[in-house]
Parts: sequence; C-alpha cells; structure tokens
Amino acid sequence: MTEYCHRERVDKDYLTEISCDTSDCCYLTRVFTYTDTPPLGLRTCLDAWSNCTPVKGAVTSEGLSDLEKIWLLVICILLAIVLVVIVYFILRIRRQKYKQYPDYETKGTVTDSPASMVIQVESAPPPKPVETAAAVFAVTNATLRPTTRERTPPDLSAKLDHLLKGRDEKKLSALLETINEYYKDQVGTDKVEYAQSVLEAWRLESELQAFCNRSDMSADDISAFRHCVERADGPVERERIHPMVLKHAHQRLKSELAKQAVISELRFRLTSAIQSDSYEDLEMVVETIRAKQFDDVFEKELESARIQFVKLSQLDRSAVEKELTSAVSARDTTALRRAIQRAERSTFVEELGGQISVAKRTIDELEEIQELQNLHRLKISTAIKSGEIKKMELALSNAKMDGCGEDLKIEIGDLETALKRRYLQKRLKGNLNVAIQNLDLIKLRRAINEVTASGFLKELGIELDQAQGLLSKLERLDLIKKAVMDLTNNNIAEIKSYTAPPIQVHKVLMALLIVLGEEPEVVRDWFEIQVILVKTGRYSLKRRVQEYNHANLSIGNARRAATIINDLSPEELNTISKAAKVFYLWTSAVVEDRLSLDIIK
Repeated sequence: MTEYCHRERVDKDYLTEISCDTSDCCYLTRVFTYTDTPPLGLRTCLDAWSNCTPVKGAVTSEGLSDLEKIWLLVICILLAIVLVVIVYFILRIRRQKYKQYPDYETKGTVTDSPASMVIQVESAPPPKPVETAAAVFAVTNATLRPTTRERTPPDLSAKLDHLLKGRDEKKLSALLETINEYYKDQVGTDKVEYAQSVLEAWRLESELQAFCNRSDMSADDISAFRHCVERADGPVERERIHPMVLKHAHQRLKSELAKQAVISELRFRLTSAIQSDSYEDLEMVVETIRAKQFDDVFEKELESARIQFVKLSQLDRSAVEKELTSAVSARDTTALRRAIQRAERSTFVEELGGQISVAKRTIDELEEIQELQNLHRLKISTAIKSGEIKKMELALSNAKMDGCGEDLKIEIGDLETALKRRYLQKRLKGNLNVAIQNLDLIKLRRAINEVTASGFLKELGIELDQAQGLLSKLERLDLIKKAVMDLTNNNIAEIKSYTAPPIQVHKVLMALLIVLGEEPEVVRDWFEIQVILVKTGRYSLKRRVQEYNHANLSIGNARRAATIINDLSPEELNTISKAAKVFYLWTSAVVEDRLSLDIIK
C-alpha cells in the first residue's frame, strides 16, 4: 500500500484535485491508495513533490506526534513477538514428530537419560516436497529406517534396570516394545523376559488393588478376583507383589466369598419360606435380610415376600386372638411385637383393638422393667469395680427392693460374692493390724497364713510385707527370750555379786530395767539394781522378761534405753559377762522393734 501525492492532474482515473501556489510548493489535498504501477506523469509529480518544502497543513512522516510514534513502536514489537512464537511452535512440532522414532538416521547422536531417550539432531534438513503418495512413502521409510552405520546404539540395558527399580508401568511397557522391535539381541532375551514378567506382576498387583477398592462385587467380579488371586499366589508372582497387597486381597476375597455364601443361604431360606406358607419363617428371613442390609440384592424376592405376606395375613380371627393372648401371658417382647404386627395387617384389626391395646401396654411395661434392670445392672457393675463395701451394700439393697432379684440372679450373685470377699479382706486386714500393734508373735503368724491362703496377696500387699518383716524380728526376739530363760541362777548371781560393776554391765542393767518399766532415776543407783535382782517369784527378772508385752513400752523409754546401750557391742560384753550379753541382746531387740513400729505408724 503506497500513498501518492500529485502536483498536477495527469489521469482522470488516478488523479484527484491538486493545487499549487506561485512559490512552486505543493499542497496535498487528497491522499489515495494505489496498488498498480503509477503512470509517468504521476512519477514526475512525486519526484517534484519530494523536492518541495512542506508548508503549514502538509502531512509528512516528521509530522507524527510522540504518542503516535510510541504506538507504532509497540505494534512493531508485538508483531515481532508473534512471529517468534509461531516459528518456535513450528520447530517444536517438527521435533516432536522426530522423537516418535528413536532410530531414524541423523547426523547427530542418540543419548539415553534416566527419564527418557533424547535425540540430539545437529543438522537434519527437512525432506524435500514430493508430488506423489508413493514418493512420500519411500522418503519416509528411507528417513526412519534404523541404521547401524552412522549412529551410536543407546544403553537400553541401564535404562531397563533403572525402570525396574522404579515403578512406572507406562514407561517400562513403551521401552519393552521398542526393545522387542529393534534391540532384543542387544539387551538379551533373558533380561527382556525378566522385565516382561516384572511388568506382568505389576499389572496383576494393580488389578488386585482395583478389586480391593471396589465397594460391591457381582458374581462375575468375584470370579475374576479369585482368578487374579490364584495367579498372584504363584511362586514367581508372590515374590514380586507386595505382601500387604496380597494379604489384603486374600482377606477381601474371603469376605466376599462368605458374603456370597450368606446371600445364597438367605435366598434358599426365603424361597423355602415363601413356598411353605409359614408366616413366622417368612417374617424371620425378611428381618434377617433387612438387618444385613441386603435389600438391593433381594429386591425381586422381597417383592414376592410382600405379596406372600398379604396372602398369609388373611387368617381367621381365632388364630390371631390366640397368638395375642399367649404373647401377653408369656410377657415376651418379641412375641408381642410379632402378634401385634400380624393383627394390624389382618382385615379385622378393628375387632381386635382391645387386645392390641393390652399387648402394647404390656410391651411398655416390659420396656420400663427392662430399663430398670439395665439401671441396676449398671449400678451393680460400678459398685463391684469400685470395691467399696458401702456402694455394694447399697446396690444390693436397691436391686432387691425394686423386685429385680429374680431377673438379676446372676448379677446379684456376683455382687454378693464380691461383697463377701470384701468382708473377708477387711477382717484379715484388721487381724494383721491388731497383730502388728500388739507385737503378738502367734497372732501375727496366724494372720499372715490366713492372708496367704485366701489369696489376698495383691490387695493386702503392703500390710503383708510389714507383717512379715515384723514377724522375722519377733522370731529373733523370741529366740533371745529363750536365751534369757536359759540363764542359770549362777549367771545372774555373778551380776549381783558386783559391788562396783563394770560400766558396761551397769549400762545394760539400766537399759533392761527401764524397758521393764522401772524409773530411770531409780536404776542409776547400783544398789537399787541389786535390790531388784534379788526379788523372786513373779517379780523375778527372768519372769518379767518372759511375760513382757512389747506394746507396753513407751517411745520415750525406748529412746532412753537405746541411748544408754548405743556404744556397746555383744563381742565386748561376751568377755565380761554372759548374762550381761544376753540381757543386752534382748533389750536392743525390743528397743529396735519398738522404734521401727513407731516409724511404720
């Protein structure tokens, strides 16, 4: 498209109105589009006009504003971008066409990457245009025919190993197709067969997962599923399929087979009930089907059962009345509901209105009694778990008061057994505590034996440990007491004969007499000690030791006695006096037991 201006009128077909002034400067009065070669006069006009100096009102290229120049630049840039994009997509389409054939002859090299095979083409001129279809076919075959002379074969073995380590079925399948067509000898038949078997195992595993993810299965689906599981149980496939997938498949197949067995059994029972004209059997089978949510599976059979229900509901009135009466007498909720349903479905429901009302009231009473029994069951269970005697006694009395003794025989029996056991545990615990408090060796042994025999080792573990520890101490003390009773009169006379006894002997006798109940101020004088040693009968020293009750020893006297004999030892006393040693052992044992008992308390 070219714009022309004209100084003079040359041709009526091309020229328009032109005006010139005396200064030989041209004024453009009209610009028009001309697509053909202008005539000679028009060229002359153009040459002349190009030498003119434009005046005000003339249109020139320098007359464009800055905004118009910017818009012109933007348009040019956009056109260039569009051109570049078009060229890019053309080249990309050609490259994608070449990538479909990894073995065509080029001047470049074929490289293999873990992701995909990339063909680098250095300079591959496009095929020349041909005129016939035969020529096109010949050129295409010549271009894409695999050659071994000018190309480097790809490392498909490493590519195959990489895909076998991963889990991409599509890429492995595509690679195996290429290998089987062109490179089977290069990779090796054994490796290709191994890869093919791995691919088949992957596909089988995917099929198993698809079957396991289905919500419902038809008979054909279960048959196909079983075939897949049998294939997966093969020695080769079992090693290549994930164990969890195979385990889940076996479980799902087992459940589906069990479901199909239940459906077959229910279908047989339903058909038999329809043919036998038994209202109770038909109703039981229909309830079972609805409870197992098989309504969709037995849609046709349930419709036949509904029709059979209508036929069977037309019974005589005496049979329905008899059923209602027997259900009310038996006070059976299930039988009452069944009898009410049959009566309401019959054609004489209005005549049986009174009996139906009685049956419904009976159901309400039975439900209230059932709720009360459930409440007592909960209270009894809670009381047994708590182990508190008061709660168990309260639960037992409330259950008997509400008249649930006959209906809750088992629960009340368990409660009474638990209550008796708690009573026994309480009594044994009291016996242990009394024996520990009194430091009675005989009672302590008896209490420990009773706890062990009754099986309360866990419940009374703490008390039993304390009692056993105290028993060992009391047995040791009893042995020492026997040693005291074995002392002869000569041994005691030896102590009496001291006018100024050794300090060790004096300390032992002071501690002994304080434990026996003498005043500490009195026993400080050795003469007073001699007076006590001289006494006989029930006030003799040996008799007082034999009849001594450990519970009578106060904690203050025990601490005083312990302080007095704290620095003595049996070995030291053995060299001085045998009687003093025996009295020391008995006194230290009594004091130690009393102080340990105070710590336990």
